Amino acid sequence: MRTFRWKTNHMRLSHPEYTKLVFRTYQLLRSTPEFSPNLKQPTPANIRSECLTVYQERPNKNDEPVLRSFFGPAAENNSFLGPIQNFPTERFKALSNYLKGVVSTTDDKNVELLAWLIDFQHRPFRFGMDVILNEKEKAILNNNESTSPAQEIEDKEDDKHEEMLGHPPVIEMLINTGLTLDDQLSVVPINQDNDKTNTVKQKKSGLPKPDEKAVRKKKKWLIIMIALFLTIVSLVVYSLYDKGDNCMYWTGDHYERIDCDADVNDKVLFNEERWKNFRKITDLSTISEKSIGIVHYFGNKNREFFTQGGKHPVETTRYLKVMTRYIWEKEFGSKDSATKNTSVDENKKGANLY
Repeated sequence: MRTFRWKTNHMRLSHPEYTKLVFRTYQLLRSTPEFSPNLKQPTPANIRSECLTVYQERPNKNDEPVLRSFFGPAAENNSFLGPIQNFPTERFKALSNYLKGVVSTTDDKNVELLAWLIDFQHRPFRFGMDVILNEKEKAILNNNESTSPAQEIEDKEDDKHEEMLGHPPVIEMLINTGLTLDDQLSVVPINQDNDKTNTVKQKKSGLPKPDEKAVRKKKKWLIIMIALFLTIVSLVVYSLYDKGDNCMYWTGDHYERIDCDADVNDKVLFNEERWKNFRKITDLSTISEKSIGIVHYFGNKNREFFTQGGKHPVETTRYLKVMTRYIWEKEFGSKDSATKNTSVDENKKGANLY
């Protein structure tokens, strides 16, 4: 494994800084030729295999708390070899997803296991820990760019995630050029397929492809045109259907339905309920005490009586009044008055109230 030697700087590490250093160190080492193939392709099975190799090659008492936190208690011989061998492969999925860039954060135990696997010299994290940083590590912490795996790693084994991650790392190419860390972070990968880059950007931003946008626009206009066509057809059909007898006029004792184009004065719009039920009562003998509150009248001396209320059919600015007991007794309470009133409009045939 390649060893880097730089000028040293003393510094107190916070937990986010520690996590950043661990992950960025993994990224740098991952691009070196001598780095473990298991961690270059960090599948759950490869991570467990690397754990077995690292534990056998460099066992260290100081690493036991980290191993115990991840794998559980040691075996009876105080060895973690058995627990690592029997550890379910799927339990490495969270760390695998973190290293592949499927997720941007992970549990502390996964960070510490990664620090152990790459032999990170400042492990494990301790609150208020003071460490001596080399220039490379200090540059990592001073860099404010995101260290999310989703922006930094390309996993060749998983093409689906690769498209979502963006540009592949170019650290291996740049290490041999002698560029500084800032230069490395500012260099754009070469030989990048522009079409693929645009496709990835579209997927990451959620924007539809140009052809998809055109199809959506066509569908939108098609829906608008169909709706407009149906509206026009409905209006035409309605006008044709509605052109007939849509008016009525007052004949003297009832409304008669007519065509609105008919040459008749005082036409009004057709009202089916008023056309059917509104009548002038010409046979006053049909009015009884039961008609109180139902029959309506107009006038003070020569009163007219109607089957319903509302506007007067001729004096359209005036309204009919409901017949009260007082009016009934005054007009129909005695035989003489009833006889007198029945002679009104005797030449006309009226409609009976009941």
